[in-house]
Amino acid sequence: MDKLERDVIENLSEPAKRLFWSLHHNSQRRVLKQAKEIAGQKVKKQKLKERIKSKSIQKKEIRKKNNKKRSGSISAEKRDAAFSNVRSATHISESVHETKEVMIFAMQFLLLGESQSEESYSSSSSGTGNRVSDFARPVSGMAARSAEKSVRRVQGSIRANVQRQKCAAISAHQKKQMRKNGRKSAEQGAKGVVRGMEKVAKGVSKIIASVVHAVTSNPVMWIALLVIVLIGVVAGVIAMVIGSGGVANSGDSSTYQAQVSEQTESYRELVTKYCEKYGIDDYVDLCLAMIEQESGGNPPDVMQTEQSYYNTSPPIDTAEESIDCGTHELSDCLEKAKCKNPSDMAGISLALQGYNFGNGYIDWALKNYKGYTKENAVIFSQKMCAELGYSSYGDVEYVPHVLRYYVANPETAVTNESAKSILEELKENNKADADVWAVIEKGASLIGTLQYSMEKRQGDGRDNLEFLDCSSFTAWSFHKAGNSGIAYGSTTETFRLSSKFVDIEAKDLRPGDIGLKSPTAGTGGANHVGIYCGTLKNGMKVWLHCTSSSGSSLTGNKSGAMFGAYTGFTYFRRLKKWNK
Repeated sequence: MDKLERDVIENLSEPAKRLFWSLHHNSQRRVLKQAKEIAGQKVKKQKLKERIKSKSIQKKEIRKKNNKKRSGSISAEKRDAAFSNVRSATHISESVHETKEVMIFAMQFLLLGESQSEESYSSSSSGTGNRVSDFARPVSGMAARSAEKSVRRVQGSIRANVQRQKCAAISAHQKKQMRKNGRKSAEQGAKGVVRGMEKVAKGVSKIIASVVHAVTSNPVMWIALLVIVLIGVVAGVIAMVIGSGGVANSGDSSTYQAQVSEQTESYRELVTKYCEKYGIDDYVDLCLAMIEQESGGNPPDVMQTEQSYYNTSPPIDTAEESIDCGTHELSDCLEKAKCKNPSDMAGISLALQGYNFGNGYIDWALKNYKGYTKENAVIFSQKMCAELGYSSYGDVEYVPHVLRYYVANPETAVTNESAKSILEELKENNKADADVWAVIEKGASLIGTLQYSMEKRQGDGRDNLEFLDCSSFTAWSFHKAGNSGIAYGSTTETFRLSSKFVDIEAKDLRPGDIGLKSPTAGTGGANHVGIYCGTLKNGMKVWLHCTSSSGSSLTGNKSGAMFGAYTGFTYFRRLKKWNK
């Protein structure tokens, strides 16, 4: 490490310095090298400007010398040479100083990010003029290229370094500080986004102006521009193909369920209650997976919310208090992460890590990385450790730790030939959203494979079923399609009283609505429930239900799951979120 590098490191802000010295030796060398390259580019541009200016001055001096008399030219040349040596020495000194200053800010930028590097550098470099803004201009164009590439190369080493540390359990004080820092980071992040957008806008306008100038001044550029456009089109098509093959990563085509201990599963009713209260009733299984990770279901603080900002009367005395605070906080994280549904794994991952770190992480990750990655979770933790002086901060593996209990349901398919034909006709003859057909398709996949039984019903969410009754069949179809607020163990009474559904008139029936025999009868043989699927081309209304015997079957089987022309339903309800 040479003197320049030592001086640069010595002049870093304390958070950046701590983070730098925590890196592996090879990572330190990479960061220094990248900072030196950035500084070199800046100084090189400055020298080019000075060289052009110097040549102009020299030409003027030469003209003056030629006009002088020969008698005075020797002494003048000596004087000019002396001045030239002084200027050269001064220029070298200024060049080293310039390189050092730019390297310091580049290091801050690479280690802490743009907004924090500007703040810390400006506070520690008062009297240096407009150095930050001078640096920001050349760096803004490289932020998406050299700086980000350097950071990504360093990430692996940072992660390895963190994993080697034996992290002690986070104290109550640390968790409380995490929540405070989360809110503070969120506020700073919003300001940073505005600044970033302004810089990007300026950069884009300059690029557009330069391209237009180049194209208009050189006809050859038209050909180059056309090639670039063609490459862009081809790249876009490739991206679409790759994107279509990456659906599993976004999770939009899969549904998920919690596979947890009996102790954790016993909280399903409470979790359902508070998920519905905070508008995340389709995330019940995700909450159960979180409880399994946080506590294994051991009361009282099953979601580890002792330090939550929603815990206004500590300590947590009951599991219900913990679930109330935890689901409330998770709802904030899901909203901030713009999570689309319980199958949106990108949004869920971002929200989960925000729940663990404090939701300020979500703003930071969206701004700097456009979402969650395992690597940026490590970087954020290391960053907070450097800023706060902690030896550990949060669980950098929190997302995979939770998702091991949040398991994708196997793909299902309709195998009964009669059911296939009816389903195709229903889809042609009735309009409904994809999530409605998902419920109907899940239920139809059991036609021909399932037997009816109230006594033997397997209302636990398993996949290879033998026995269900009408209510557990309806619940299974809804739940497996991603509506996890509807418990597998539901009864007809559940569907009759559930606040997740609203009453509708028979004339307003749409595919996905449910029907019951009576609005007052309880459970057992006194009532029955099924799913409305629309009408066939001949006007016949079709119901999907599971029954012990039926003369209205359209699929050939007289018992079990079937499409039927059942007419015994008189009370109709619709899932509240579909009641648009």
